Amino acid sequence: MCGILGRFYRQPGSRSSLTKTDLATLAHRGPDGAGVYTNPYIQLGHTRLAIIDLTEGGHQPMTYADGSFVITYNGEVYNYLELRAQLEAKGQRFVSRSDTEVLLAAYKVWGRECVSHFRGMFAFALWDDHEKSLFLARDRCGEKPLFYYRDDHCLVFASELKGLLPLLASRPALDVAVVDMYLHYQYVPEPLTLLQGVQKVPAGHTLLVSLGNWLAEPVRYWNVEEPTKIAGLPTDTPGILRCIREGLEQAVKLTLRSDVPVGVALSGGIDSGAIAALAQKHSSAPIHAFSVGYPGRPPYDEREQAQHLAKQLGLIVHEVELPVESFVDFFPQLVRIMDEPIADSAAFGHYAVPKAAADMGIKVLLTGLGGDELFWGYPWVTETVTTNQLLKESAFLNAILPLTGSPIMQRFFKKVTRHPRVPSWGQRWASLLYGVGTVPRPVSQLYFYEGWPYFKETFQIKHAVYGPAMRVVGESNPFRPTEIGPRTVEQLPAAIIRTLFDTWLVSNCLSLGDRVGMSVGVETRLPFLDVGLIELVMTLRSHQPDHTLGQKAWLRAALKGVLPDEVLTRRKAGFQPPVWKWLSGVVARYGEGLYGSSLTGAGILDRNKVDRILDLHGQSMSDLYFAYKLVLLEEWHRSVVGAQ
Repeated sequence: MCGILGRFYRQPGSRSSLTKTDLATLAHRGPDGAGVYTNPYIQLGHTRLAIIDLTEGGHQPMTYADGSFVITYNGEVYNYLELRAQLEAKGQRFVSRSDTEVLLAAYKVWGRECVSHFRGMFAFALWDDHEKSLFLARDRCGEKPLFYYRDDHCLVFASELKGLLPLLASRPALDVAVVDMYLHYQYVPEPLTLLQGVQKVPAGHTLLVSLGNWLAEPVRYWNVEEPTKIAGLPTDTPGILRCIREGLEQAVKLTLRSDVPVGVALSGGIDSGAIAALAQKHSSAPIHAFSVGYPGRPPYDEREQAQHLAKQLGLIVHEVELPVESFVDFFPQLVRIMDEPIADSAAFGHYAVPKAAADMGIKVLLTGLGGDELFWGYPWVTETVTTNQLLKESAFLNAILPLTGSPIMQRFFKKVTRHPRVPSWGQRWASLLYGVGTVPRPVSQLYFYEGWPYFKETFQIKHAVYGPAMRVVGESNPFRPTEIGPRTVEQLPAAIIRTLFDTWLVSNCLSLGDRVGMSVGVETRLPFLDVGLIELVMTLRSHQPDHTLGQKAWLRAALKGVLPDEVLTRRKAGFQPPVWKWLSGVVARYGEGLYGSSLTGAGILDRNKVDRILDLHGQSMSDLYFAYKLVLLEEWHRSVVGAQ
């Protein structure tokens, strides 16, 4: 795990190399070493977090085949031992024990298709000196980040904006359309960024830029909606559950490959519990686990259940307590750590866990992230499948849709969804009609985020505070990241999973997890996002749909005998920080910065409406959350963009 950065020049020339100052911007990602490779066309920089092959044999940038190929690489290819054997059979020779050298040999043998052989997480830049080309690639789900900026003369790339921006000639301006998206989603949906001209290589894509094809665009090589199908799988329930259990266990075994200590993040729930149980099964010593809690141990404190499970599994558990004032004090530092504004209220907790691991000397941390996204862990996601199927099949529902958007009907549906005397089926229908009628959705757009209150309520809030620069942003702008086109009824479950992976998972969960872990030199590994497991599950459900079986039905059943029954039957709680106290504390302390801010100066906010944003008295949670997103955005622009 590392930090990478560099430049590719369209014309050769004598140029200064990357400096120690340039590399220092990503030193937190790689505190164990640094290196630079330079020739007239290319500059590659690297900061190293040593995980596999701790010797100088793993030093980067690394060259291969007499200097024909040079790479700077961030990540882990877990199946590097198997690939090494395959490549040796094809005549390749190795001088190190690192997965980096395996990656280089794979490119030599398979070219651009090498990524389809990798099982892991990665972002890398590989220079081909013969072709004078730069090959950028990112793992399937987007666990590792890769930003780039390209003009007519130079392409610049880096693991983080903090590493990219100092390499640019000038600071890019804010992209108002992406600002609008961020305020709806709470994160910046890739491949977009908040800065004009700066992009991300999308998850599951490669980008091959050469002197002869300077304007090449990223090419998708993998899609969760259309995975490589696995033949010969069982269709009976016992067989399906056996395959899932074996697939998850194999993924955990692969992610345990490390030359440094490995720990686990443990909440006591199903996802983290499954990873912890299987990791301990294949570990020769007790594994260190880390859990989060709050002063006074309120009902949502997860430490007691984590301690109980840890004792049953034979883990050594460490507790992290998060006082409200600690979050408010730490907020500016947390914003800089996140690199992009991610308004997830759980961010501080996600940071605290790898920080505790780092303090214990743990450099690799397994987490249960991805289990909810792969196994229908969010009820609202399964509801979107049902809603889209109804919209596809019901002529009556489509006929009454124009009526559901009126203010009177919207108020009625909203009351029904919250009325205690309305049966659950009535509340679900009211919620459906309230969601689909809230905002004008493009014709090609699946119903998805409209069911999330903060998304749709932002339409009303933003119009009250936006400045003149936002007048060019249309009402359909927030839907751009989820416009994937129409699907048949049978295709809808996989399409919804894809939408979730391409938005929430990669741009919120994975971005946040990568930044908070790497800020303290800890590599987070996610067995649930192993490509072998994902393609297994997606192939199984293409024959036997499981979205109507209940929350995580397959996973719960597959883990019988792996986890205690009380864990498998416990209702999902999720990470539950004291949100109102945290967010209101931040807005109260840092909100004054919105007066005369970059946002008001750019015309994004109406300066005369800042009072309305900061008035916490009588605010709804949606109002507070919107204010928090703005305060975070302003702090990010000041500390990440303005500080460079």
